[in-house]
Amino acid sequence: MNPLPPLPEPPPSPCTKVCRMAGAVCVGCGRTLDEIARWGSMNPHEKLAVLARLAGQNAAP
Repeated sequence: MNPLPPLPEPPPSPCTKVCRMAGAVCVGCGRTLDEIARWGSMNPHEKLAVLARLAGQNAAP
């Protein structure tokens, strides 16, 4: 398996500073509590995976 290439800089946080949980998901950014807690220690590829999931949720009708 080929390793993923390094990224030029870490992806930005999706935080919108509207920090309110609705069940297990933040109303502002859409991340789970675990994703919010781990964001600082995630590698760039993990962060991109979270951002891709959030983009997919926002694209759904």
